[in-house]
Amino acid sequence: MALIKLNNQSITNITTSGFPSGSFLQVVSTTMTYPSSYTGAANTAYTVQSASSTDWATSITINQGNKILVQLNLNVAKAGDANTYYDLLYDVDGSGSYTNVAVGDSSGSRSRHTGNIRSYATSYNIEESTCCFLFTPTISGSTGVVRFKVNLTQRAGGNRQLLVNRTDTNNSEGGSVASSLTAMEIAA
Repeated sequence: MALIKLNNQSITNITTSGFPSGSFLQVVSTTMTYPSSYTGAANTAYTVQSASSTDWATSITINQGNKILVQLNLNVAKAGDANTYYDLLYDVDGSGSYTNVAVGDSSGSRSRHTGNIRSYATSYNIEESTCCFLFTPTISGSTGVVRFKVNLTQRAGGNRQLLVNRTDTNNSEGGSVASSLTAMEIAA
């Protein structure tokens, strides 16, 4: 039987350089089902948790110069009417210095975030917000570990409660849902 080759290379010799620009090289994804809640004053950022005291995060190791296509599906409810924003942040090689993947342009006194989750004062409502961005992180070595996390910020006055992956109502009409974060390495 003849050896099957990909890009004229045997299976044992394939590297990421053997794929054309724009090829998907790898995909990592986390599905988060943990129901969490955050209560606090306006303009306070809360990192979404995947378990008690554990940040929800997805990491991908990519080659220098390659791009990442990142997609977030986030489900948030609110106890009361609170205008809520989220930020999709990334860090390279565990530096602890997180940067927003994307934010809106500066416009007057408006705050800058990745996206908005707006729901109304109903205890049965969960709003899904989805974003998808293609970007090239700055990596100093030949490879780098890019770690993503999500922050929530409520902008309404007073203390408001934000609920991830669950409704405010805890009965048979209420619900628990899942959120996901997916990162894909794309050849430069």
